[in-house]
Amino acid sequence: MKKLIIACAAVLVLGLGLTTVGHVLGGQFYSVYYNGALHPFSDAAQNFSDKFVNINDHLVTADDDDDSDFDTDWVQDYLETRRNAIEHGDMPIQSVDQIDYIDLTLNGGEFTIENGSDFAVSASANFADTQINGTHWTASLWANDEPATITLPRDGNYLQIRISCGQQANVTIRDRLSAQNIELSAGNGTLTADELYGHRITLDATDGRLSATLPESADQYHIQATANWGTVIMNGTPLVQMDELGNGTAQYDNRAEHVPHDLQARVSGSGQISLLSQVASANADTPV
Repeated sequence: MKKLIIACAAVLVLGLGLTTVGHVLGGQFYSVYYNGALHPFSDAAQNFSDKFVNINDHLVTADDDDDSDFDTDWVQDYLETRRNAIEHGDMPIQSVDQIDYIDLTLNGGEFTIENGSDFAVSASANFADTQINGTHWTASLWANDEPATITLPRDGNYLQIRISCGQQANVTIRDRLSAQNIELSAGNGTLTADELYGHRITLDATDGRLSATLPESADQYHIQATANWGTVIMNGTPLVQMDELGNGTAQYDNRAEHVPHDLQARVSGSGQISLLSQVASANADTPV
C-alpha cells in the first residue's frame, strides 16, 4: 500500500513539473472543453471577457434626461391628500374608498360645493365630525370667518346625496349634482343649486330659501309640493302659497305618470323653494 501511495505521489510531482516547464517555455493549459474542442485557459478567459463586455454594452441605464420622463407629481399629490385626510379624521379618497352615500351638514358661514378629481375640503372649514362607514361618508362642518369649499369627484356614481344647512348657513352648489336620490334642506339658511339631476329629488325649507335648476322640462317630473305658510314656485308660477292666516293653496300634485323623475318640495315655515326647469330658463328669471 505504501508503495502505491509513493508511486501516485511521484506521478503527480512529475506531472506538475512537466506542466510548469511547458508553461515557462510558452505552452498553454488545455483543460477547458467547449464547441467540440479542447481550449486553453487563456482563450476561455478571453472569450468570457468578450461576452461580458458585449453584455455590458447592451445594458440600458437611465441618464439625467431619462429621469425627466418619469412623472412623480402624483406621489406628492397623493401624500398631501392623505395628510389632509389624516388631519381631518376620516376623509374619503377617490382611489381608495368607494363612496355611494354622502351626508353633509353645513353649519354657519358660506360654503361652496364643486366638482373635481377627488374629495377635498378647504383648510378654512372646521370639522365637527366626519366618518366613513363602508360606502357612507357622513360629515358635519363649520365655516365661520372664511368661505369654505367642498369638492366631490365629478365621476362619482352616487346612490344618495344629502346636504343640510344648519345655523343659517349659505350654501352654493356650483356644478351639477348627480345621484339616484338627492335630498337638500335649506333649513333657516340659503341653498342655491346650479343643476340637480336625480331620479328622486326631495327639497325642504323651514324659514330659509332654496333655489335650484332642473335639467329637463317640468313635465318630466312628478311634482308634489306642500307648504304651511311659505311658497313653492316653478318657473315663476307659485304651485303652493300660504299666508299666516291660512289663506291660499297648501298642496300641489301634477299627477304626472310614467315620467323619469320624482320631485317633492316642502316648506314647513315661512321660507321659499324656487325651481327653474332647463327648458324654461331662456324665458324666465333666475330663481331667487
